[in-house]
Amino acid sequence: MQTAIDFLKDLAKIRNPFFDTLFQLITSFGEEVIILGVICFFYWCYNKDTAYKIGFIFFISGMLVQGLKITFKIERPFIIDPSHHPVESAIEGATGYSFPSGHTQSGTSLYGYFAVTAKNKILKFLFVLAFLLVGFSRLYLGVHTYFDVLASLALTLAVVFLITCFSDKLISGKYDVIISSVLAGVSVVLCIYSFILANVGYADMAQINDCFKSGGAGMAFALGFFVERKYIKFNVSAEKSYVQIIKFIFGVAGALIFKSGLKLIAPGNLILDFIRYFITVIWVIAVYPLIFTKVLSRKKESSSSVND
Repeated sequence: MQTAIDFLKDLAKIRNPFFDTLFQLITSFGEEVIILGVICFFYWCYNKDTAYKIGFIFFISGMLVQGLKITFKIERPFIIDPSHHPVESAIEGATGYSFPSGHTQSGTSLYGYFAVTAKNKILKFLFVLAFLLVGFSRLYLGVHTYFDVLASLALTLAVVFLITCFSDKLISGKYDVIISSVLAGVSVVLCIYSFILANVGYADMAQINDCFKSGGAGMAFALGFFVERKYIKFNVSAEKSYVQIIKFIFGVAGALIFKSGLKLIAPGNLILDFIRYFITVIWVIAVYPLIFTKVLSRKKESSSSVND
């Protein structure tokens, strides 16, 4: 561990204001808001199957990472060695335990999937470079060791390849109940497991919030996946391009209101964190598509009545 922290100290020697800003920008491409935004775009406006695949990778690998964090409970490098100082702007986003890296997991979920599925070699290279840069940015900013980043890369890429290999079966419709049940079960187990570890004093209670966030999001994705495919069957296409823009803007605005607005009520509350992430993701996957489907169907009925 000391060798890994010494590497961060050596890396800190090349810091300057330009690189600090650059790598803070790069690390933002591994933020959950960016990943969810891309999922929203594909899910609402372009290709639902692609959104489902990215969603499976993102939520499954996210829960695995949170499970490992609470199991190994390795502190951030700047906590282990107070003489190591991270870039100040990166501290706020460095929540929970250090191992494995959550930002690296998020970035690799998205860009790793695109790297595997892209047919153009240049695009493949750019997507690989994207998730590698997100991982390196965590090292440059000083909030993770290379153990954190490499473990997250390995785990998430394994999930990427597994989901990609079995993607046809996942979205075939034959196993929706099983898939949703398993994913919901994992979500519940993660929350219970982390709470037990904190309750017996093994882990810090303040460090398990991310487990409840991930569990709430995973539960919502599991439920929304089943409900949308069986009952809503949302159509991503629209006759006018401006409708897609409006659809995306209002949908994302709603998701951000739920995600950030509820946080103001009781920040750090485990149950509320679970609920607000559940509501945010269920809004994306089921509620908003249902609302938009109903609105469009009413417009078509009104238009048909006028024509008659």
